[in-house]
Amino acid sequence: MTVQPNDTLLEVKDLQTHFFMAEGVAKAVDSTTFSIGRGKVLGVVGESGCGKSVTARSIMRMVRPPGHTVDGEILYSRAAETGQTTSVDLLQLPATGAEMRSIRGGEISMIFQEPRASLSPVHRIGDQITENILLHQPVTPSEAELIAIDMLQQVHIPLAEQRMGAFAHQLSGGMCQRVMIAMALSCHPNLLIADEPTTALDVTTEAQILELMQGLQAELDMAIMFITHDLGVVADMADEVAVMYLGKIVERGAAADIFRDPKHPYTIALLESLPRMDQKRDWLQTIRGVVPDPYSTLNGCPFHPRCADSMPGVCDEIVPQPISLEDGREVRCLLYTEHATQESPQLAEETSHQ
Repeated sequence: MTVQPNDTLLEVKDLQTHFFMAEGVAKAVDSTTFSIGRGKVLGVVGESGCGKSVTARSIMRMVRPPGHTVDGEILYSRAAETGQTTSVDLLQLPATGAEMRSIRGGEISMIFQEPRASLSPVHRIGDQITENILLHQPVTPSEAELIAIDMLQQVHIPLAEQRMGAFAHQLSGGMCQRVMIAMALSCHPNLLIADEPTTALDVTTEAQILELMQGLQAELDMAIMFITHDLGVVADMADEVAVMYLGKIVERGAAADIFRDPKHPYTIALLESLPRMDQKRDWLQTIRGVVPDPYSTLNGCPFHPRCADSMPGVCDEIVPQPISLEDGREVRCLLYTEHATQESPQLAEETSHQ
């Protein structure tokens, strides 16, 4: 445990979480590195199966066999009694130990992707929220009930006191999502991990929940790791963006920079696939090919079979390493190395002006 004087709340270094299956080893998270500042929002985007949710579950120490976190560090800054902050590696704590249990749900909370699947169908809503409060706060059951009612009111659930006695099947999808948010925020966490919190919700309810999360984040001064496929939500919510592909972060930087001037071909392709009001066409741009089989082993850059700028003999042989660009940007792409100049000076010049 070391003293952590900066404003970094969570720092993930070279995280590797693999699933050991009969078909082979699926590297769901493969050497992923990023950090989240206090009170900041990190948007994590990418196609289904790129490792976003497994990264979140690795942070929460909730990866179950046959999945295992085989390497890396997850450094979390905790407030010490001296007033300073100390950094603890969550991977060094027993997943079911007392310290990790106090962090999980108390200091780091998570909103899961499917609220109906995450809420117990046989327990009342109020009992599920108060259980979390009693586990992490030194309060009486009656005080926990009052806190739960107040949290339901904060997430704008009408007749909150009556809803305490309801079951999940008696609530709409939007209401269940609000209950999950209330449960996650009931202990005022330092970090909220939101895994597709608006999935399957109508646009009106989605807008209300996003506005609610932004308001509570400002009020509680908490950090958010926002996992989503919706780049429009990321543009509105996030301070920084991490783009994932096949378990790796291929581009990372300030949200405004990435949306204005994307560097990695995968990020460019994602943004080009968005519908735009100023483009009158009957079809949407797509990314060619499909995501490779998780058990397959690709040589070189994992995106090279789908990349329009792939350099034969380079991208299919050399594994790109993170490259630091201007304004704190980071990208994993061989177009930003000397290999691009050797392959095609014109390509390198065009890439440098993107």
